[in-house]
Amino acid sequence: MTAKTRIDLLFGFLGSGKTTLARRLIEEWGPKRRLALIVNEFGDVGVDGDILAGNNIDLIQLSSGCLCCTLKGSLLSAVEELATKAQLDHIVIEATGVAEPEEMLASFSEPGFLDRFEVGPLVTVVDTPKYLKIRDMLGPFYEAQVEKSDLIILNKLDLATAELADQVRDEVAELNKAALVRFAERCDIDLLEVLDGPPSQALARFAAGDGGGHEHQDHEHHGHDHDHGALHAPAESFVLDTPDPLDRAALAALFAEAPKGLWRAKGFVKIDDADWLVQFAMGELEITAAESRSRHYLVFIGDGLDRDLFARGIAAARIKEGAV
Repeated sequence: MTAKTRIDLLFGFLGSGKTTLARRLIEEWGPKRRLALIVNEFGDVGVDGDILAGNNIDLIQLSSGCLCCTLKGSLLSAVEELATKAQLDHIVIEATGVAEPEEMLASFSEPGFLDRFEVGPLVTVVDTPKYLKIRDMLGPFYEAQVEKSDLIILNKLDLATAELADQVRDEVAELNKAALVRFAERCDIDLLEVLDGPPSQALARFAAGDGGGHEHQDHEHHGHDHDHGALHAPAESFVLDTPDPLDRAALAALFAEAPKGLWRAKGFVKIDDADWLVQFAMGELEITAAESRSRHYLVFIGDGLDRDLFARGIAAARIKEGAV
């Protein structure tokens, strides 16, 4: 009997560290096992796929929608494509930060799917220092990412106090007593707990009809307006091209003054004749060196965003020709 291809699902709200975990998996285990990666990003342009590319593994990037709803068919097609393309050990799926685990579990409960694939522990990465703020802001939607998990990574431990880390651990355990919980910095955990962990009990419970008390039937998904259901996060996104060099201080000021509705921004810009990766999440900005690239842009994700406000900010950050 042919061994089943393993599906490894990575969840977590925007900026929690899912891409860091995916990078660890492919860099550490890509040379040892036959891995493929599916990256889903909410928005017309994907950034995480660019970050993860170049590791000698098959990668499929699904943008402009969410795997839990508008891209469900694309997800299953991508899984089938990868599985038939090569005899893989693992297909790692990094879901968008606004994906709903329950609807993803429904995708993998399709008749016949589990006859050919095995779904490993559903992993949720939690931004420990921002957990309380995000839970207060998003409520049941965010809690569902914790409740439907088999393995919860309390990430960014280095940015949280011991007291806050203990509080988050206790709140997570109250939501999900069955999950394995791990503290981590930059998702540095024993990766075999992901790759070789037991099959998903969350999926088994869902398949058995125990959906955890949340009803998801008969949703109407229009684009990705997640404002119509109790477990949905209101979300919108847009892309701004940044072809001209930017002033680092002005760019930092733009994000420092950003409205609370901006949850996440990421992309590539040019500063001082070099390319840089910009990542902003819930008030925290990180600018790191990137490989040279032909296109520069920033993707903005949040609720109630004013595109013109950010366009004006980017324009103001442009370095004028001839300036020193």
